[in-house]
Amino acid sequence: MTYRSKTIIVKSLVTLVLVGLSVWLMVHNWQYRTIYHENYSFGTKDAEQFRHFPRALYNFGLNAWFENDSDSAARFFHRTVLQDVFFMDAWLKLAQAEIVLGKPDKARNILQFSDRLTDKVYRWKWDQILLAYDLSMEKIVLSNINFLIHHRKKIPDAFQLLDTHLAGDAMRAVNVLDTDNLIPFLEWLMRWGRMNDAQIAWSKIISAGIQDKDIRSKYIHFLVSRKRVSLAAEIWKSSTGIKGMANPGFEEQITGSGFDWRYTADQKGKWAIRRSMSGAFSGAHSLKIRFEGKENISFGHLYQIVPVDSLTPYRLTYRWRSRNITTDQGPFVDIYGYDCKGFYIKGAMMLGTHDWQEQNVEFTVPEDCHAVVVRLRRQPSHRFDNKIEGILWLDDFELEKL
Repeated sequence: MTYRSKTIIVKSLVTLVLVGLSVWLMVHNWQYRTIYHENYSFGTKDAEQFRHFPRALYNFGLNAWFENDSDSAARFFHRTVLQDVFFMDAWLKLAQAEIVLGKPDKARNILQFSDRLTDKVYRWKWDQILLAYDLSMEKIVLSNINFLIHHRKKIPDAFQLLDTHLAGDAMRAVNVLDTDNLIPFLEWLMRWGRMNDAQIAWSKIISAGIQDKDIRSKYIHFLVSRKRVSLAAEIWKSSTGIKGMANPGFEEQITGSGFDWRYTADQKGKWAIRRSMSGAFSGAHSLKIRFEGKENISFGHLYQIVPVDSLTPYRLTYRWRSRNITTDQGPFVDIYGYDCKGFYIKGAMMLGTHDWQEQNVEFTVPEDCHAVVVRLRRQPSHRFDNKIEGILWLDDFELEKL
């Protein structure tokens, strides 16, 4: 055989091989396209044609599952994991199918295997929790719930399932939650307004030695909003050492929560409230309230809830100054009961222009009253010239027992 004949034969063989590979790739690509678009007929022919593709077998299993054919679904899911042992979705679906087929022990083995394999992976934790819940595998339920909460994933769902699992027993919950998950648990309880359970969570946080200023402020605000003033005041005083009014000279940023000042900072065309760094009575700041002179406003949008002792006389002292405050109805400070009814007292009114001056209001707290509201107020005028304009500065509030 000549060299030229050998060359022709080799080239022909290479061409045949390349043609064969091209045909195979075309078929393979067509199969992958079908798998990608999940465009199956789900018949026996397709099942045979795609028997070497784990993703296709998994889709066939899902189709059988949704057709309530648990036995066929289990077979497809089993074939899937035989070809791809790391196909975790198929493992979990296989466990579900085994439960329906009355084989919970097999499902438990599958779940334990998948839980070990994905110990630090978030992707399948929720499905594993639901399976473990159905299979009464409490260790996996609790460990994975703690994992989700720790990584700030599906927190409301995790706490809701934990609460259902423990029949709403907050004491059990704080004992099975990891220490760093106690604060999210307290926040969840507060969102649902569960006062007694929130107290249990707070006690656990304190006993665990957790120091967190933010959650303390949120908890105090929660207690105040539910009129549990005595408990809130106890926590507030022990943590801040303050007796009397909070942020009395407006030296700190106003938080608008708990026992701090609360206000609506700006109402366009009506008023504007800002901390001022110029002309304070003492310290570096005062509070500046500007009335825009465009409406006959009813104002009561600056106030502070203050814890007090029942049947105790007090004196409220504050300093204020004004510039060109108009109309016959100017601003004044009034005090009323926060968690009691029928108590009200008002101070003097400020009009015109005045330099810094001290103002006092004396009052006695009625029985069963644990907090009062100190508020800046302005009532509407009934005169023709009734649109209030001008500026008021407040500083150095003091509340003392007499």
